[in-house]
Amino acid sequence: MQPAYEHEFGLCLLFKDSAAYLEEWLRFYYVQGCRRFYLFNNDSSDHFRSVLEPWIAAGLVVLETRSGTGIQAAVYDECLARARGQVKWLAFLDDDEFLFSPGPRPLLEVLNTFDTPQVAGLAACWLLYGSSGHEHSSSAWVTARFTRCVGYADRHVKCIVRPERISHSVNIGHQFAPLPGFQVLTENGKPIDTSFAPTPSFNQLRINHYLIKSWQEWSARRSRPQADTGQRTPHPESSWRTWDKEWCAAEDTSITRFHPAMRSLRLRPSWLSRLAAFWHKSQ
Repeated sequence: MQPAYEHEFGLCLLFKDSAAYLEEWLRFYYVQGCRRFYLFNNDSSDHFRSVLEPWIAAGLVVLETRSGTGIQAAVYDECLARARGQVKWLAFLDDDEFLFSPGPRPLLEVLNTFDTPQVAGLAACWLLYGSSGHEHSSSAWVTARFTRCVGYADRHVKCIVRPERISHSVNIGHQFAPLPGFQVLTENGKPIDTSFAPTPSFNQLRINHYLIKSWQEWSARRSRPQADTGQRTPHPESSWRTWDKEWCAAEDTSITRFHPAMRSLRLRPSWLSRLAAFWHKSQ
């Protein structure tokens, strides 16, 4: 008999100075069915708290602060432990990664087709998006601004796991070690024990990865130490500009079908938040 979970789908995010992107990211995943966000602030200096406060009040976001560089693996293992028994499926994704089902079925329905006693998680492939020719940033949503991509599934995968069936993170969201008797599968039902899909595809699960955005945003992000290693990117801008030409080869706006639901979302404070506000007012 399977345990009862508080939430069907949760997300783990370690972020730094991402206030400009968090609202869109949270709205997108709420529409995908996520009701538990484990967010870890890594020494941000922007206005992230004002963005997150309505989500915290609604009982959706659990916010923690973790300081230092190269801490992503430790944070992921901590989140795995915290989520066990709370969420059924837990995805480890960055704020420039948007997981969804490209077909007609909702994401949660697709995930639950893999709900068997042996499955420890699923590995979903990236679809890489380039700059779409944008040099400067704007306040418009990322998923609306950038519509040009490479056009085929990348070999890199990110994982959505069953926390109680996973031992630990192996490669910061790309690979996890299942407990004995369990397996991580691709969307094609094939076991995978690396960070790369042997036969990349995204017929059922797909991650739009906006790893450049505008060049102004690329410059700001790549100047910071990376969360996994604490090092800055070793590749010069000239290399990224070359890759960007390939990553802008095709037009794909399919993710925009979620925009109406994202825009219409209205958050309501949880009963616990309403009780706290009433208690504070009565003092």
